[in-house]
This record gives sequence, structure tokens and C-alpha cells, in this order.
Amino acid sequence: MASHTRNGGSTLISVSRSGDYVVRIHGKEISVHSAVPIEGTRFLQSSRLSEPLATQLKFVKISQPDVSDESGNKGNNGGDEDPLELTSQQRVMCGSETRISVWQINSLEWHADIENIEPSVTSVDFGARDDEAILLHAWGSKVTIFNLDSARSRVIKSPKFCNPSSQGHAYRPRTKQLAILLKPETADLLTIHEAYSYELITKVTLPTVDAQGLKWSPDGRWIAVWDVPSNGTKILIYTADGQLFRTYPGPKDMESDHDLGIKCIEWAPLTRRNPSSELLLVGKYDGTIEILNTRTFTCSTTLSHTFHIDTQSPMIWRERMSPEGKLEYAEASSSSAFTTATSDSSNLPRGVSTLNFSYNGDLLATIDQTRPNIVWIWSMGTHITLESALVHEHNVRNISWHPRAQELLITTSNSAFAVVHVWSLDRSPVIAGVPVGRSEAGRYDVTWVLTAARDEPETFWFYTPDDAVLGHVTVGNDGNGTFNMLHSVGQGDLMANIAGNYQA
Repeated sequence: MASHTRNGGSTLISVSRSGDYVVRIHGKEISVHSAVPIEGTRFLQSSRLSEPLATQLKFVKISQPDVSDESGNKGNNGGDEDPLELTSQQRVMCGSETRISVWQINSLEWHADIENIEPSVTSVDFGARDDEAILLHAWGSKVTIFNLDSARSRVIKSPKFCNPSSQGHAYRPRTKQLAILLKPETADLLTIHEAYSYELITKVTLPTVDAQGLKWSPDGRWIAVWDVPSNGTKILIYTADGQLFRTYPGPKDMESDHDLGIKCIEWAPLTRRNPSSELLLVGKYDGTIEILNTRTFTCSTTLSHTFHIDTQSPMIWRERMSPEGKLEYAEASSSSAFTTATSDSSNLPRGVSTLNFSYNGDLLATIDQTRPNIVWIWSMGTHITLESALVHEHNVRNISWHPRAQELLITTSNSAFAVVHVWSLDRSPVIAGVPVGRSEAGRYDVTWVLTAARDEPETFWFYTPDDAVLGHVTVGNDGNGTFNMLHSVGQGDLMANIAGNYQA
């Protein structure tokens, strides 16, 4: 998953990818909060930003500790690492269009500045490690990688994408070679660069009309590149050194006139049981999911977002308002669950927009933009089956699997209620209200805390552009969900040490 940065006027909030830290900048003040108490407190430090950075701030990023085990897994399979030791060396980066400052996150001790940047930066982030900053510039002019320790920089010209949400470049798991899509003239190029030095390893001219993105497999063996939807289904599988291994053109029985192309792809995660990438999922614009095995990169199964009534029908849950005026899930019949579409879905494009595996790959959560208010949960066994479906009154905004359990967090774009939806494999789903300021745009996000101890509750951050709260959900004897707040950031700073319980 990426770190989150939201701009709400004079406030910026960033949550680290593993949930260990939250950085909030309000006006000229920067404050750091930890999910795990350090010396008895979760509020670690605050400081004042200097001008002109404070008034021109656009980017806030938090580096990620390297918690890879021998299989390349990011700490989600039972590692014995000390959470405090893992997070102690992390850094925070704040940037404007012309200047970047980096500090040690625990102490806010200054580490480095990058000044006199060309004023066309669209994205700032840490590179392969936290002593690098990678900058995307507007109009696809270049990518600049700065070494914060040596003060040297490397430039890669003509990147295909400059949008920070694009998938035009990625680092290889564990060894950190950089793969990037370029468009210097008319043809798409794939280049692969050495880790840290960024020397060119190989350059490949792609047989694509308009490449849309790339993704490394979690084991680092493969790079998948997919083409524009108007060219139908086309995925190119390259080896780590840039050799074309396979081209996947879609199922053989698919007529080209009916092939709407690819919207997204996702690799299945690594586990201790399966330390190599075994599956590649292809989300299509026609609402189907094609599952490829990585031995041959051919389609073994196709999933469809349609509901068939039979004796093995899965459990369907629908969000509703209880007589007490609280949101809750209720069991729904298949005939009534999918009859009402959300009012704000008419302008959304079709296609599978989300493919999200549970930590061990046993479950898959998907969203099809034809009905963006529904989360479909599939059991990825020998015979893939629909485990459950969750139907909401508003479009789903964010879903996140727990890093060590079969538990899923869901937020929707409900502007009236700040609530978190929790689905678990071993109990009925619940909805719990969260004590943050209501977002007029329904901008609610969630991030699990990876560094939480195993004997502690499953904690997560719930945040808006202005607030963030840390807590966990418990289920009472009445079946209702309650959010137990452990810490508050933002407007809740005035009550940061007051814990409370909240129901939807």
C-alpha cells in the first residue's frame, strides 16, 4: 500500500504505509504521533516550519522501514522484529514546488534540504531507501533522484507519466532496481536501472500502442506491462533483466470486438507457504477478472460480478439505518440486495477498479465500478467461490485488509456519518462510528498499524483531511460494533489523551 497525503486548506495529514506514524502540519506547526507509545506517550514532537516552506507546502511523506524477511514479505507473516527498533530510523519529508526538507521523524532533527528545485514538481517521495528523494516533474520532462547524503542527483528524461497516482515506475522488491516507462518520441520504452546508482541495465522498445503502467511481481521475477484498453487485452511479461517472456492477449474465445481491455492488474501476495508469485489477476473494463497462473501466464479462471441464486448462495449484507438511528449491517436476500444503485455512480467509468488480496492470499476483495457501492469477497481456494458481498448506500472509498488476519476495513463516501465498516471471516460484519469531524466530501481513509504487538487489539488509523484517530473496534454481546479510541490527532489534539467509546 502508498503513504497518504491530503490537502485540506492549511492542514496536511500523512499516515505512514505501515501505520506506525502520523505527521500533521497545521499552519506552520508540524507534529508527529506514534501508533506505539514511546516513553509512555503517542505524541512525540512538534516544531515550527520555516518560511517559505510553511506557506508553500504541498507534499508530506514518511519513509518506510525495511522489514522484509527472507521471502521478501513485509512483516506480515509473523516476524519477530521489534516495532520500536524498526521505526526509530524513519524520516519525514516536507516539500514545496521548489524546496524539500527532511527530518528524523522521532526527534524532528534536521537531516537535509534540497533547494532551487525547478518549479514544476508534481510528486515527491522517498526513493529506494530513506536517503533518496524521487521527484516527478510536470509535462513528462524528467524524473530526478536526489541522494540526500552525498547531495548528488541523477536525471531520467522523458518519463511517460508525471501523475503521482500513475503506475509508470516501480522498485523491484528487495533488490530495488528501478523499472520505469518512458515516452521520448512515438514508441513506449521500458528501462531498468541499477539500485542506488541508477545506471542503465537495459532499454526495451515496447510493442504497445499506449502502455498504461507496470508492476513488479512480489518475488521480483517478473515485470507486467499492460496496454491501453482500446487495444483490447494485452499484457507483456518481462523478466527482471528486461527479456520478453510472455504476451497475454486475453482468452482465446474472446472476440476482439467485444474485448474492452484492461483497467487494473494485481499480483497475489507472497507467503511462507508460497514464497514465489503464483497468480496475476487482470481486472477488465467489462467487469470480469481473469486469473493467470505464472507458470504459463494463461487464464485459468474468470470471475464475473454477477450474482447467481442457488443453494450455495453466499452471505449478503446490506447497510441500513437501525430504528435507533445508527448504521448497521443486515442480512439481505439476493433479489433485493443489488436492486438499488448509488445516486452518484452515473458518471463513473465501468470496470474492475479494485483487486485487494488478504495478507495470505486466501481471500480477495473486489469492486466493480458498475456498482461501486458493493464490496465482493472471494475465497481463493482450489475452486474460487464468492464468500460474501457487502452492499452500501454510498460508493466505497477505501478497503484495507489486516496485515495478519482475515479482517477487512471499509470506508464509504458517506458525508453524513464518519463510520468504519469491519468484515471478518469469523463473525458478522459491523459498523462503528468514529469520533472525527464530518467530511463534506466523504473523504475517509484507513490504515492498519503493522507494528502493533500480537497480544494487543487490531488497531488502525481512521483519518480525514483534518483529523486522524487511532483505535480498534470491538463487538458487544448485542452484535453492535464499538470504536475504542486510543489517540487523537488534529482538531482532536485538545482531547488527545482522552479515550472514548463510540458506536455507529
